[in-house]
Amino acid sequence: ALIDSGATLQTGIGAIPNSVAQLLADGPKGDFGIHTEMMVDGIMHLHQAGKITNHKGVYDGFSIATFAAGSKALYEWMHYNPEVRLLPVAQVNDPAIIRLNRKMVSINGALAVDLSGQVMADTLGPRQYSGVGGHELFVIGAHDSEDGKSIICLHSTAMVAGKKVSTIVSALPLGTPVSTPRHHIQYVITEHGVANLGMLTDTERARALADIADPDFRDELCAHA
Repeated sequence: ALIDSGATLQTGIGAIPNSVAQLLADGPKGDFGIHTEMMVDGIMHLHQAGKITNHKGVYDGFSIATFAAGSKALYEWMHYNPEVRLLPVAQVNDPAIIRLNRKMVSINGALAVDLSGQVMADTLGPRQYSGVGGHELFVIGAHDSEDGKSIICLHSTAMVAGKKVSTIVSALPLGTPVSTPRHHIQYVITEHGVANLGMLTDTERARALADIADPDFRDELCAHA
C-alpha cells in the first residue's frame, strides 16, 4: 500500500524484499523504475509482468544494478538483455544519484531494530550473516528523494537456539555494529503493522515500534518505551 505507481524501486537482499517485488508483479500497480544494488528474481517477474517502464529521471530506459543473485532463470533472462545494465557500484549506490529518481522507494530487510530505530541488518552479536552493502546508502537516497520512502521489513520474531525471540528489541546486543542509524529510518514494517518513524520524538518512536512487535513481547517493550 505504501508503494505508488510510478515509483522507482530498490529491493535489498533476503526473502521479504524479493516477495514484495513478486506481490507488485501480481498486483494492479505499475509504471515502475528499477535502481537497485542487486538484481533478483522478483525484479525479473516485474519486467515479465509488464510493470517496468523505467521513466525514473536518471538512467532512464533500463533497469540498473551492480550485481545479481537469484535463480538460473534470472541469469538467462539478464543475458544480453537490453533492458538491464550492471553499472559500477560507485554509480549505483551513490545517494546523490539515487535521490534523483522519481518517487524512489527502498525496500530492505533487517535482523533486528531497536526502540530508537537503529537497524541491524548484517550482524547479530559476533556473528556475521550478510554484508553491509548499500543498505544505508539506499535508505538515505530514498529518504532524500522527492516523494520517496525508505521501508525496512522484518518478521517480528526469530528462532534462536530453539527459543522464540523478538526482532524488535529494547537495545541491540552489546558490541553489535549498526547497519543503518536511527536518524535515516522512516517506515518499519512487521506482520503486525507499520511504524512511520519519520517525524516522531524518541519516546514516540519507541512506542510505535513496540506496537508492531509480536504480542508476546509487546508489554515488555512498552515498559521500556
